[in-house]
Amino acid sequence: MTRPLLSEADKADVFRGLAHPMRRKVLALLKQEQRTVGELLDQLGSHVAMPTLSRHLGVLRDAGLVTQVKDGHYRVYRLERDAGKQAIRWLKQAL
Repeated sequence: MTRPLLSEADKADVFRGLAHPMRRKVLALLKQEQRTVGELLDQLGSHVAMPTLSRHLGVLRDAGLVTQVKDGHYRVYRLERDAGKQAIRWLKQAL
């Protein structure tokens, strides 16, 4: 018997992470390169407030889609590609 790629809770977190357009924009930006919160805010535009971005980044971290590293005073975010790949494999198996 093979172990599932993602648990039910993990699948829910990944799909919750992908559900909001703002989070998908953040993922697209991080696909290009890792970025600080300030860089993400600059790229997303002035209509995005820091607390809003922080909440979205928290959801993405909880889903395992991004990781955060402290670099001095900065928090640098990068895309965690394995979580996305596992979600895609699960979808291919399920559909």
